[in-house]
Amino acid sequence: MNKQSSLPWYAIVEESKPLTPGLMVFPNRIEHNIDAMISLAGDVNRLFPHIKTHKMAEIVKMQLNKGIRQFKCATLSEVQLLIRCQVDRILLAHQPTEEKISHLLKWQKKYTNQQFSTLVDNESSLFLFSKIAKEHKVKVNLWIDINNGMNRTGCSPEKAYTLYKVIKKTPNCSFMGVHVYDGHIRPSDLNERTQSCHSDFLAVEKLIHDIENEGESPHCIAGGSPSFYPHSLQENIMLSPGTTLLWDSNYSAIWPESPFLTAAVIITRLISKPAKNIYCFDLGHKAVASEMPLPRVDLLGMEGSIQKGQSEEHLVVEYTGEDTFVIGQLFYAIPKHVCPTVAKYNKVYVVNQHQISTSWNVEARDYQ
Repeated sequence: MNKQSSLPWYAIVEESKPLTPGLMVFPNRIEHNIDAMISLAGDVNRLFPHIKTHKMAEIVKMQLNKGIRQFKCATLSEVQLLIRCQVDRILLAHQPTEEKISHLLKWQKKYTNQQFSTLVDNESSLFLFSKIAKEHKVKVNLWIDINNGMNRTGCSPEKAYTLYKVIKKTPNCSFMGVHVYDGHIRPSDLNERTQSCHSDFLAVEKLIHDIENEGESPHCIAGGSPSFYPHSLQENIMLSPGTTLLWDSNYSAIWPESPFLTAAVIITRLISKPAKNIYCFDLGHKAVASEMPLPRVDLLGMEGSIQKGQSEEHLVVEYTGEDTFVIGQLFYAIPKHVCPTVAKYNKVYVVNQHQISTSWNVEARDYQ
């Protein structure tokens, strides 16, 4: 048996070479996840995946090669990435302010082979978009953003019908459909999550029915990653998972029976043993998403340890097991929240068959 065949899936052979902290991605696992997304959707044309998790052209291209042609994004930098990748349809799924809608419409006018759209949830923004679209001599394509319980953005389904009627009367605006993100639905029991998702969606279904009575056939984009499966059970719903491409520890806990594989792993080194049972790693706020309470990673090889504190450059861990570790040793960690973790890095290491083969740029990590 050679050394590579005995290694865990995430381990690399030449552990002394990579700089840390770093982020590794695994193309074979990403491809598996894309295939799983298509299988769950049942039709590649139902997929409208979000790129906010990975922000990388190579991963967009992997999806294009599988027939996925339409993508959601959250920032102008991500819009530009999708323009360069020559995807068919780009949805800026983040209601823009004045300066952002101006950029979006400028690109829409320039790149006529691609369809651009964005979200709206109020009349004030709608009238602003109409005014700026007139200045650019284009029509702005709009999805009504629905709040069906998350209370982050969007309008209620009841108010959305009124907004739809106003959109239809507002010059320079085209109604595309409705957009629903229900990231608040996170029970780990799949049946409970499915039931909750469908219950919260009833008001959206009524909205769609009311719009159909106006002679429209509105499209609907719904869900993220936890609600991907429940929405896949509904006909005529487009699906917009994002974290499914790389997966992470939090979503593994929410959806333990999912078909998705972890495809992004942090590498970090032990840099100090300042006291008994205390270990320090070069894995600070600048290297992993830090918006959530500790623990922020699953530290492989030190299971049962307690993450005691974190600063800009350091992660301090308490571990009472046998100390077989040496300063400089490479450790592997699964991020709890991979999306803002990726944005910490300019480049990621690409691992094939336990070897770092190249690197990919995280091209859309900036907002502008």
